[in-house]
Amino acid sequence: MKKILSITLKVLAALVTLFIAAAIVLPIIFKPQLMQVAKKEANSMLNAKVNFTDFQVSLIKGFPNLYVGMKGLTVVGIDSFANDTLVAFKEFGVKVNIWSVIDMTDIEVKSILLDEARVNAHVLPDGRVNWDIMKPSETPETEMEDTAAATTVSTKVSLKRFEIRNANIAYIDDSSNMKATIQNFNFTLSGNMGMSQTELKLKTSIESLNFWMDGIRYLKNSAVGFDAIIAANIDSSYYAFKENAFSINHLKLLFDGSVRMPGNDIDINLNFKTPSTDFKALLSMVPAVYMTDFEGLQASGKFGIEGYVRGTYNNSQMPSAFVAINVDNGMFKYPDLPKSVTDVNISTKIWFDGVNMDNTSVNVDRFALNLGGNPFSMRMRVATPISDMQVDGSITGNIDFSTLSDVIPMDSTYMEGLLESNLDFGGKLSFIEKEQYERFKADGLLKLSRFKFKSPDIPAEVKLNEVTLNFTPQYVNLANFDMSIASSDIRMNGRLENFIPYVFKDETLSGNLNVNSNLLDVNELLTGKSAPEEEVTDTTALSVIELPRNINFSTRVDMKKIVYDKLNIENLAGNVALSGGVADLKNLSMNMLQGDVRMSGTYDPRDVKAPMVNFDFDMRNIDIPTAFKSFTTLQKIAPTVKDMTGNVSTQFKFTSMLDTTMMPVLNSINAYGKLQSKSIGVSNSKAFAKLADFLKKDEFRNPSLKDVNVSFSINNGRIYIEPFDTKIAEAKMNFGGDMGIDQTLNFKAKVSVPSSYLGGVANLANDLLGKYGAKLPQTIDVNLKILGTSSKPDVQLDSGGGSAESSSSVKETAKEAVKEKVDEAKVEARQKAKAEADKLIADAEKEAEQIRAEAAKRAEQIRAEAEAQAKKTEAEGQKKGPIAERAAKEAAKKIRQNGEAAAQKVIAEADEKANAVVAKAKAEAAKL
Repeated sequence: MKKILSITLKVLAALVTLFIAAAIVLPIIFKPQLMQVAKKEANSMLNAKVNFTDFQVSLIKGFPNLYVGMKGLTVVGIDSFANDTLVAFKEFGVKVNIWSVIDMTDIEVKSILLDEARVNAHVLPDGRVNWDIMKPSETPETEMEDTAAATTVSTKVSLKRFEIRNANIAYIDDSSNMKATIQNFNFTLSGNMGMSQTELKLKTSIESLNFWMDGIRYLKNSAVGFDAIIAANIDSSYYAFKENAFSINHLKLLFDGSVRMPGNDIDINLNFKTPSTDFKALLSMVPAVYMTDFEGLQASGKFGIEGYVRGTYNNSQMPSAFVAINVDNGMFKYPDLPKSVTDVNISTKIWFDGVNMDNTSVNVDRFALNLGGNPFSMRMRVATPISDMQVDGSITGNIDFSTLSDVIPMDSTYMEGLLESNLDFGGKLSFIEKEQYERFKADGLLKLSRFKFKSPDIPAEVKLNEVTLNFTPQYVNLANFDMSIASSDIRMNGRLENFIPYVFKDETLSGNLNVNSNLLDVNELLTGKSAPEEEVTDTTALSVIELPRNINFSTRVDMKKIVYDKLNIENLAGNVALSGGVADLKNLSMNMLQGDVRMSGTYDPRDVKAPMVNFDFDMRNIDIPTAFKSFTTLQKIAPTVKDMTGNVSTQFKFTSMLDTTMMPVLNSINAYGKLQSKSIGVSNSKAFAKLADFLKKDEFRNPSLKDVNVSFSINNGRIYIEPFDTKIAEAKMNFGGDMGIDQTLNFKAKVSVPSSYLGGVANLANDLLGKYGAKLPQTIDVNLKILGTSSKPDVQLDSGGGSAESSSSVKETAKEAVKEKVDEAKVEARQKAKAEADKLIADAEKEAEQIRAEAAKRAEQIRAEAEAQAKKTEAEGQKKGPIAERAAKEAAKKIRQNGEAAAQKVIAEADEKANAVVAKAKAEAAKL
C-alpha cells in the first residue's frame, strides 16, 4: 500500500511538473508563429498598419485564467492619414477563462487592461475620420450565413474588471474647428458584468483636460474626476446612481436618479447639485485664476448650482433640463496684491425644453462685480429662441484695465486703458428683420480709450488709441477705430448692420468700412521685427489666414505703405469685399517692384488645407531684379531670372492652391498672359553660353534681348512660351518652347545670322553660287534645339537628328542656302505646312476652350445643387432646435465642401482633357 501511494505521488508530481513546464514552454515555442498570425490577421482586417513588439500567451500571469497580451501595440494610418498614429499601447492585455478556450464554444472574457494608451482622433475638414479603418467584408452574404451556421465559437463578456491606465487622448475636429486633449486618464470599471443584476463601481480621473472651440479655449489644464456606484440591471438596461461625485478642479457635483435604455430611447431622470457653497469652488473653473496660486487665494461668499435633466433622448426629441447658478456676496483676493474683486452677485436660471425648444429661456437676472474699485453689471433675458427670439438686457460700467494687475497676477502681461459701457437693448429680432426699428430698443455706446496690451505671446505691443461704437436698432456706428502695433497703424470707420441678430442668432454681420494706414508691416506683426530688404534666403513664417463666413463687409482701402515678406508696397488703394469666407479684391492699385500694379481676384481659404487664389494682374515697368528678390515662387520656378536685368510689363491671370505657409503649390499653378519689354539683359546664362559656343559668336554669351513681346502659360508644372521674335546684336531670333518647374528645357530657336558672320568662307560660297546665277542671302537661318536643364543645357541643330559637329560646318550651311535658292517649291511647301500646323493648333485650342466652358457650366450646376441641398438641410435643422440646427449647419458645411470638391474635380478633369487635345495637336503639327 505504501509503495502504491509512493508511486501515485510521484506520478502526480510528474504531472504537475509537466503542466507547469507546458505552461512556460509552449507559449515560448509557439510565440513566433502566434505573433506572425496575429499581425497578419490584424492587418488583413484593417486599413491601417498594425504592429507590436511582443505577443504573450501565459497561464502563469493570468492564473487561473489564460492571459493574452500585446506590448508596444501601434495602429498607424495610411492614405490621407499616412504616418499618423491612431492608437498606441504599452500593453493591451485580456484574461479569458482557460476552459472556455479549450472548449472553443463560448469564450469568456474576464478582464481587459489598456496600459499607457495614446489615442489621436482626427476629423478632416471634409468629414473623413482616421478611425474608420475597418475593411469591408469580402465574403458573400450566403457564404457568411453558411459560415455562421457552421461555427459554434462565440465570445461571452463576463467582465469583472475593465481598466485604462495613464492614457493620453487627443481629439481634433477640423470640420467644426474643435480640439480637446486629455492627459493621464485613468478609468476602472469593476463588478460582475456577467450577471443580470449587479453593482458597478466606476472610478475615473483626468489629470489635465483642455478644450478649444472656434479658437476659444474653454478649459485649461482642468482636473476631472468621477466616482460612482451604480446599481445596474443589465437585461433591462436600467442604471441607478447610488453614490457618486463628479468634479472639475474644485467644483463638485452630486447626482441622484436613474438612466434607462429601452430599445433606441434613453430615458433620463437625474438631479444634480453642489455639495459645497464655497465661492472659491466656482473660481477654480476660471483658468486664469486656477492656474495662478489658487491654494493661496483668499475668497468668501456663497455659491450654488442645482438642476435636473429629465425626459427621453432619441432621434426626434431631447430631455428637458434646468440649471440655476447663484453667487451671493462673492469676494476673492490674492494675498500679495493690493486690491480685490468684491460684490460678486450672480443669479442665472436656464430652462431647456427638449420637446418644444421654443420654450427654452435664459434669465441672467443679475451679474455684478466690483473689479478693484470698478463696478460692472449686466442683465439679460432670452426667450422664444426658435420662433422669434426676444431679448432684453443692459450693460453698465467702467473698467480701468490698469487695475487688473492689482487684482489678478498678470505675470509678464501688461494692460492699461479705460472701457466705458452703457448699453440698453430689448425687443424681438423680427422687428429688425422687418426693418421696424422703432419697435426695437438699442441705445448706448462702448468706448475703449488709451488701451495698451503687451504679452510674451504676441510679438509687439498693441495700442488702441480709441474705439468707439454707437448703438442704434438699425446699425452700429463704428465712429472711430485707431490702433497701432509696433510701427504699424490702422484706422477704420463705418457702419455695421444686422449686429443684434449676429450676436444672438449667429446671422451674417454686414458692413461698410473705410480702412486707412500709413504703414502696415506684416512681418513685424507676425515676428516682432521687419525682415531686411537684402535678406533673400529667409522667408517670414506665414500661415493660412482664415476668414469668417458670417461676415459680409465691403471695404474701401487706402494704405500708404505695406511691408509683406520681401515686398514693399506703396499707395495701395481699392476695394475689398468679404463674403462667405472669401475675400474679393476689386481694382486694387499699388506701386511696387519699382513699377505700377493693378490687380483683381479672390482669396478663398474655406478649405484651410488647400486655400485657393485666383488673380488678374496688370503690371507696368516692373524691375526684374527687384521682382526676383521679392518673390520666392519666382525663385523656385525660374531661377535663371536672377541674372536678368531690365523692366517688363505683363498682364496675366493666375490661379493656384496655397500650402500651409501661404506659398503657391507649384504643380497647381495655372497662369497665362503676355510679357513685354524693350530690352532684357541676360548674363551668366549657361544656355546662351552654349548658344554662343555653337554659333561661334560672343554676342550671344551675355545678350540683350530687344523688343520682347511674348505670350506664356503655366500649367501642370511647366512654363510654356509661345514663339516670339527678338534681336540679339545684328541677329534676329525666333524663340519658343517650354520649361519645367524641375528646370528641364525644351526650346527651339531659329537664328537668322548675317552671311557676313561666315567671313572668308562667305566669299568662297558666293563664288560657287555664282555658277548657278545666285548668291548667298543676306541672312542665313539656323534652326536649333535647346534641351537638357537650366544648369546643364544641350544645344543641337534642329535638323532631324544631326550632330553638333555637322551643325557647325559652314559647308553644310552653304549647301542649305543653295538648296533653298534652287528649290523654291520646297519653301512654299514648308510655308503651307506651317499654315496647316497653325490651323490644327488653333482648332484644338478652340475645342479645348469649349471643353473647359462645358466643365465650368457643369461645375456651377454641381455647386448650385449642393447649395440647395445644404440650405434644405439647414432649414430642416432649424425646425428641430439649436442642437439639431448646429448639427444641420455642420452637415450643410460638409455638403457644400463635397459639392465644391466635385465641381473642382470636373474642372480638373476637363482641364486635363483640354490640355491633352492641345498637346496632341501640337505633336501632330510638329510632324508637318
